[in-house]
Formats: sequence, C-alpha cells, structure tokens
Amino acid sequence: MENSRKIYLAQPHGMCAGVRRAIATVEAVLAQVHEPIFVLHEIVHNTHVVRDLASRGVRFVEDLSEVPDGAVVLFSAHGVGLECEKTARAKHLHVVDATCPLVKRLQNAAREAGLRKRSVILLGHRGHPEVEGIVGRMAPGDPIYVVENSAEIAALPENIGENPCRLCQTTLNTETVNRLSGELQRKYPTLQAGPGVCYATGERQNAVRALARVAPLILIIGSKRSSNSNRLREIAEESGSRSFLIDGPEDLPRNELSEAPAVGVSAGASAPESFVEMTIRELRKSGFSGVEIVGEAIPEPCFKLPRF
Repeated sequence: MENSRKIYLAQPHGMCAGVRRAIATVEAVLAQVHEPIFVLHEIVHNTHVVRDLASRGVRFVEDLSEVPDGAVVLFSAHGVGLECEKTARAKHLHVVDATCPLVKRLQNAAREAGLRKRSVILLGHRGHPEVEGIVGRMAPGDPIYVVENSAEIAALPENIGENPCRLCQTTLNTETVNRLSGELQRKYPTLQAGPGVCYATGERQNAVRALARVAPLILIIGSKRSSNSNRLREIAEESGSRSFLIDGPEDLPRNELSEAPAVGVSAGASAPESFVEMTIRELRKSGFSGVEIVGEAIPEPCFKLPRF
C-alpha cells in the first residue's frame, strides 16, 4: 500500500536575489584576491554558508578594529551606516559593498528624508544589522524612531513634523507591517510610506500561509539568527500549523514527525537549496512519500555584483 504521509514543499522558498548576490560577491573576491579577506558581520545569516566560507579562509569580524589597515573587507548584505564607511576610509581599507540593493534603497530613503528634515519611523528589530545600517545613514540629530510594536507606536511623540516617512526592515511579517502601518497612519495623517518589506520576504510568507492549509507540521530551514526565517516559522504557527526552525536534516524533530500525517517544508531567504534537498531525502527515509509543490515559482531579479 502506498505511503500517504506526503511532503509538501512551499514555492517559492530559499535564497533570494540579494543573498545570492552577496555570496557570489565573496566567491568572486576569493577567486581574485590572494590575501586575507575580511567580512564585517556574517555575510548572510546562515550558519552553513558562514562556516563554509570560514573554512576557505574568509575571516568574519564584528568590528572594523579587527581588520588590519589596507586590507580587503566586505560589507554584508545587511548594510552599514555612514560612520562605518568613514572608519573604513580612515583605515585605507579596500571595501567591497555587498549590501542588498533593496536594503540600499531603504538606506537612501532614510538619508533623503533626513536631508528634507522629515522624521523617519522605522519598523524593525533593534540590534539587527539592517536596522543599525539604516539608522546609521541619518546625520546626527536627524529624527528617526525605531518601533517594534503597538505599545511603542503609542509612546511616540504626538508631533514629529509634517509628512513623516515610514520605512521598515525588509524581513518583517507583512501582516504585522500592515497593522502597524495603519496605526501609524491614524496617529500621523500626513504619514508617507517609503520602501519596506521586500518582494522575496512577502512571496515566501504567502507560500508558507498556503502550506499551512495542507500541512499540520511545517519545517522552516534556516538559521536562528535569520530574521526572515524566524518570521516564516511564526507565520506557520499563526496559520495553525506546528512549526520548527531547523538548520538542516540534523535538527529534524523526530518525535513530532513520527506522529505527523504530512509535513510541509520551506526555507528562509539565506538557506542553501542543498539543505532543502538533504532534508527532503531524510524525510523520505523517515517514512514520508513523494513531494507535492504548494504554490508556484516566481521569477526573481538578478542583481549585478558590486565593483571591486
């Protein structure tokens, strides 16, 4: 009798164009530069990607003080602030900027709002490199407010000037952004919406919502430091499915899987496809049957590599 414990695979899933560009940039520099290569922060938030590059000689640092003067340094896909660029120039570093173009768009919007003396309200997670880079694009004294929830919106000043600009981190939950944006609009009627959640985040979140309609248990392949992967797990749970964030097949929740009639699989925007394939192979060994696609592939942009 054919096994009916099906695997459902969300489409789209996995690496986005910005992540592919960042990793390809490191690969290109590795191929051409015969000296130590430094990356400020993780190039993307994926344990396997970082571990592989580190094994090939890439040195990941958390501060430019760890980089020797004159060395080659890459800025991660999450971007950096103006002070970081200033420090890099002072140290005569050869900078390769792998910031995702969609994050760069956010940075530019923040800087333009500051130049126009407009307040910026940034929906995002404090401490995340992308948020720190956007805040770091503002000049000292330019008003920018980082908010994460309704309580923080309620605590904002009543008067922050005309036409404040709302921006948001590219990897947030789209439903949360819509709700918080509505609250901001009611508080500040002249609020203007700037760039926010990127296409890849929204598409992958919609695919997980569809996956939850057929899969009572959903595996999200991605690392715990990955904001977009964490949001996918949360959305699966909010949509009624039990969900686990795993780095790969070694983290499979085997007790829960043993009782699941079906399993859904998706992957965060920085997760390599090879780990999706390995996870599916391991699920087959554990008694699940063929893969059924939920959703459909969506063409993605191809970003040019930065000059170096």
